[in-house]
Amino acid sequence: MFKIVACMLGAAVLSLSAAGAEKGVSTAGEASPPCKRMVWNRGWEFRLEDEPGKSGWQTAHLPHTFSLPYFMSDSFYTGRGAYRKKLVMPEEWKGQKVFLDCGAAFQVAEVVVNGKAAGGHEGGYTAFRTDLTPFLKPGENWVEVRVDNRWNPRIAPRAGEHTFSGGLYRNVHLHVCSPVHIPACGVWVQTPEVTPSRGKVRILTEVKNDSAEMKKFSVRHTVREEKGGRVVLRGEKPVKLAAGGADRIQTDLPPLAAPKLWSPAAPNMYRVTTELVDEKGKTLDRTESPLGFRSLELTADKGMLINGKPVYLQGANVHQDHAGWGDAVTDAGARRDVLLMKNAGFNFIRGSHYPHSQAFLDACDREGMCMLNEGIFWGMGGFKKDNRYWNCDAYPSDEKDRAAFEESCMRQVREMVLQFRNHPSIVIWSISNEPFFTQHAQESRELCARLIALVKELDPTRPVCAGGGQRGNFDKLGDLAAFNGDGSRVKTPGRPSMVTEYGSVSCKRPGAYAPGWGDMKKDKDAGVRYPWRIGEAVWCGFDHGSIWPSGGRMGIVDYFRIPKRAWYWYRNEFKRIPPPEWPVKGTPAQVKLSADKKVISPADGTDDVHVTVKVADASGRQIANAVPVTLTVESGPGEFPTGKSITFTPGTDIDLIDGCAAIEFRSYYAGKTVIKASSPGLKGDSLQIVSRKAPAYAAGRSAETADRPYKRFTAQERDAQLARYGQSGTGEKANLAALRPCSASSNVQDAMKASDGDGASAWKPSADDKAPWWQLDMEFEFRLDRVEAKAAGNWKGQPPVVQVSRDGNTWKDVKTVLNKDGTGLTAACPEDAGARYVRIRLSPGQGIAEVAVWPADAS
Repeated sequence: MFKIVACMLGAAVLSLSAAGAEKGVSTAGEASPPCKRMVWNRGWEFRLEDEPGKSGWQTAHLPHTFSLPYFMSDSFYTGRGAYRKKLVMPEEWKGQKVFLDCGAAFQVAEVVVNGKAAGGHEGGYTAFRTDLTPFLKPGENWVEVRVDNRWNPRIAPRAGEHTFSGGLYRNVHLHVCSPVHIPACGVWVQTPEVTPSRGKVRILTEVKNDSAEMKKFSVRHTVREEKGGRVVLRGEKPVKLAAGGADRIQTDLPPLAAPKLWSPAAPNMYRVTTELVDEKGKTLDRTESPLGFRSLELTADKGMLINGKPVYLQGANVHQDHAGWGDAVTDAGARRDVLLMKNAGFNFIRGSHYPHSQAFLDACDREGMCMLNEGIFWGMGGFKKDNRYWNCDAYPSDEKDRAAFEESCMRQVREMVLQFRNHPSIVIWSISNEPFFTQHAQESRELCARLIALVKELDPTRPVCAGGGQRGNFDKLGDLAAFNGDGSRVKTPGRPSMVTEYGSVSCKRPGAYAPGWGDMKKDKDAGVRYPWRIGEAVWCGFDHGSIWPSGGRMGIVDYFRIPKRAWYWYRNEFKRIPPPEWPVKGTPAQVKLSADKKVISPADGTDDVHVTVKVADASGRQIANAVPVTLTVESGPGEFPTGKSITFTPGTDIDLIDGCAAIEFRSYYAGKTVIKASSPGLKGDSLQIVSRKAPAYAAGRSAETADRPYKRFTAQERDAQLARYGQSGTGEKANLAALRPCSASSNVQDAMKASDGDGASAWKPSADDKAPWWQLDMEFEFRLDRVEAKAAGNWKGQPPVVQVSRDGNTWKDVKTVLNKDGTGLTAACPEDAGARYVRIRLSPGQGIAEVAVWPADAS
């Protein structure tokens, strides 16, 4: 049994609430040294450095991505881009430390101040801090962040099914403090004892003295209830630190009687304010951390216990990108995603397959959403070698890349744990997703084992697993087995396990009113729930961009954050809320605008509104007709991902489906914005959005971004870019059958032997199987070139029948040629044959040694 009785939580230095506009928050009196933390998103300049004809700087507000505007293209700009911003250093900052805190940049960043290299970071999903102090001068300075998103064989991830757009795509902060300060992620909040009657808090605080003399100060902690702000605990410890010294200070606070416990049903949160205070009472540095009192216990017979009570984790996998904005999501957008999953009745999110933003974790804490936070060691089927485009071997095929790649994995997992270990919502760590997709399985397993050991060293309070470990004995690593897809059929009595992915139903909205159980359907139909299974997560919560053309439409909510009918099925199942009446076609008469709220505050890139437009008949009832609709900013500040207007055109990437469309709107200045909706021949509508806590908007004078008309980025453009670097975007073709999920008419457990790359192993039907078949699920839809199969024995005189299908229900025969000796076959697929499934029907007694499926192209 793996038992946890602690809660240790939050990206301490990065978790302060955003101040209004870009003003810092002083934490002491007017005579105190400045201790400020400010959102620094507004008014950057940006340029793509590798795109001919676009070398000039243009206004860009953060969060931002190279691909803006982005609408699910399977290709995207890969190269270098640069961001710069003027920093005028006030007199009061003299003698202080000035840090630039970046929430993330994909994937290699270099920070330059006044033309001099100040720092850098490798890895696209974790926060990093740069000390600007040595490079700043009084008055005007220029801070530049250069970002490179090219595939690198030595940086994880090497593979993945989502997209990898470059950019400074999470919030950026300036943090100003004394030379005596708390380093990034320097506060670790622990709860060594948690019961309903008593809670103990231990806080480990890293402190650093960058001054030239010894300093005396105190580390002061204040614990408040997040709702209402009532102070419940205080603690202080004096410190003496030599010049240039560093230390970790342990503070045990008095026990808290009857703490309000955190659970999915009652997500009670506290906030810990940690201050460094000098002998005169002046604040030198300050940060906040989340705190939740809860215990965890992982059992092999009762599942997961939170505060001693069984909690079955029922949830979804979630990617981070949103329609138009791509990965550059606001804090409000992250909160909406968590709420959409909570409102469907879920209590669990798997952060697939990388660390998500600070705002996302904060929302999980506050909404009671249990979280599996995942590292970046990814696998993806096909075993391509180093082809420079993220669909290759998960582990380096070239030995010279291996040491650096393993160091990249270790570093990024370390950063993930240190940044997020204070969050009570994280109940499981994962270090990988499907790392078995490699020709170097032994090395991959050894790396996973080291990553798991590192996590347990940094945070011994939570279970850790190798996510998606259904092949190659990866499920034996860590504290629980985590299976994707057909791994749900694996039984693990005596060992905790969970289904980290099931379903994978690809569809556009509205989709079917059904859960899409996939490989779990048999168990669900029978009402079976295994005692050792701690939970399950549908693939996936939201549509997302994917390097596989059909791979991104498997969400129960679409890319524009409009629920599909499957979402309503779950809501009805878990919350007993019946689905609405589905819209039907009628006579369009008007378009109607609405928003999830009417205020953006603060208007600094952390908040936005979700605007929805619906087609209605003369009575105002929504109808399912698809018509073009344009949203336009008539007056005031703000922008859509495409600029001051956006047009939804049925059947395009910016679609209007089932009479409805939606998009996120953000502002960086204070003022009133009027948005108008129009459609040819129909009555229009308008709404007003108020932006607050920002500099006042002045038309023609405020720095605004230029309009960004949408144009889908193509594979040809991608390959032309890579060619400029002497790289290939395609490489050799991948065998789409390799280690993909398989099923069969009998002897199902042996089905994988027909696609395991080992010609000596084989699948054979049972002796009483009168109509044997073997089936492959490639998990995404591909255009196919051919199917090749080798017999387990001889098929001469009785050639098998090869079929393909998009949905697993309707099948199409493929013309098949049997080898002369009967030991194999080739089935040539028509050029337009898009398929996700391949089925081979055989005669009784026939078996299959190996199957290979080749795509029509190598994109």
